[in-house]
Amino acid sequence: MKVGVTAKIIYDPEIEPVLNNGILCYEKSKRVIDPIDEANIAAIVKFKETYPSMIITVICLSKESDSNLLKHILGMGVDEIMFIKTINYDDSIIDGLTRAKVLKRLIVTEKYDLVITGKSSSDNNSGFVGPALATFLGWCQLYYVCELVDKSVDQLIVRCKLRNRIMTFVAKLPCVLVCEFDKSERCVSMFDLIRAKNKKIKVKFMNKLNLIYNSCVSVVNYVGPNKVRKKKALNDVNSLMTTLFS
Repeated sequence: MKVGVTAKIIYDPEIEPVLNNGILCYEKSKRVIDPIDEANIAAIVKFKETYPSMIITVICLSKESDSNLLKHILGMGVDEIMFIKTINYDDSIIDGLTRAKVLKRLIVTEKYDLVITGKSSSDNNSGFVGPALATFLGWCQLYYVCELVDKSVDQLIVRCKLRNRIMTFVAKLPCVLVCEFDKSERCVSMFDLIRAKNKKIKVKFMNKLNLIYNSCVSVVNYVGPNKVRKKKALNDVNSLMTTLFS
């Protein structure tokens, strides 16, 4: 079974950005793998211990300067990384919808049986990449997945957690799982990094995928009018009721 796991590289959420003229400045913030995606990778690698025939590919779309973090991902125990390199990187056009389009092309080409995405992203909490991808592919999807239980040739047994209730589902492959696993405690050792040297990193260029940027998501900054607001002090409930309903 071929498994694709999405990984997003973001600014470290533990470091507070600097405010410069009312704009958040991330120049001194380091880049890290999204903690939600890192937990997903750790969970599927642990699941592979029971089913060693699985092939795990991490799919990461980012800029060239983020490629130094790929060694850490390889050290976690995945088989390979598909690195989608962006030219003239611009977050304003590489939104969740564009990411879903890229993933759809790769999944169809590479013939994955299972795709794992995060329930939400630690930097913007958009959370619609998984559902959009499942729609593009015409695959079934499961949301709030918290545990991988068992697998057979054409199906997967998983548990989902919603409002403190655990439900078990049998998902027919291929499918998309939108996951929220517990944070991993596993550390990547120097031995893991040395062993990862023989693993593959496939590089593709995003500008060669012929995507049309037609995002339906836009950001608009609204500025409230600078007006003097009138207020009235009320001493008791009777005065309040008279003011509201008179």
